[in-house]
Amino acid sequence: MRRRAVRSKRRVLEGEVLLDDRREQRLKRFRWGRLLFAVAVVSVIAGMIGLYFSPLLRVQNVKVGGTSVVSVAAVLDLVSLDHDSMLRVDTNDIAQRVDSLPMVLKTSVERDWPQTIRIVITERSPWGYWRSGDDLYVIDGEGYVLRGVLPDEGAITIHATDAALPLAPGDRVDGDAVFLTQVLVQRVPEAVSVNVTAIEFSAELGLTIETTAGYDVVIGDSQNFDHKLAVWEALEGQLGPEGMSGHLLDLRFGDRPSLQPLETGGDET
Repeated sequence: MRRRAVRSKRRVLEGEVLLDDRREQRLKRFRWGRLLFAVAVVSVIAGMIGLYFSPLLRVQNVKVGGTSVVSVAAVLDLVSLDHDSMLRVDTNDIAQRVDSLPMVLKTSVERDWPQTIRIVITERSPWGYWRSGDDLYVIDGEGYVLRGVLPDEGAITIHATDAALPLAPGDRVDGDAVFLTQVLVQRVPEAVSVNVTAIEFSAELGLTIETTAGYDVVIGDSQNFDHKLAVWEALEGQLGPEGMSGHLLDLRFGDRPSLQPLETGGDET
């Protein structure tokens, strides 16, 4: 009995020793795992810092595309990216700076790893003319003043009757007037039996057009344009182009159009 008790006790002790050894081994593996993980993290951080300051990831080339009027030299001076870190380049900031140039409509900027920044520019396109006094300016479809380009032959001219200061490239004329002119030229011949022959703009009246039927129409601004055009179409249907000839049709007041003789300015409804 005593031998059996000794043997049992020995087995228990050996089992406990074996379990302790396994726990110690697992603890060592865990400690080594944590150490290796820490070393890996430090290595990655060190590598990233090394890459950030490495000459291999410095801007060596800036390529500008899409320009015909915009000066490439002006773009390069504006962005100033000589030997900056590729990781630090703010592409949105660069695009905004280039967009500030008068002839630029929009800009896209991309990294071409490892050392090149590509800037692709879309230039503004000439649409028509804005005449102010004796000065004639080229404008795009949004009303921005351009230089170094001309619109197509027969382009529309908007005559501004208000006194105004000289305009410079990048200045913007009344954008709503330019937008409304584009709509009028397209929509008027489809809705009524006349074409637009001349367009004037003033701060007081907005847009006024002359027609091939010998009458003028005050449109004002682009608000409620569809309704204004419907009123014009209905009135011309009643009177005919001949009945409106020699008059000024004012459509600025919704359902209360005013038809006035051009010569006297007296009211007719």
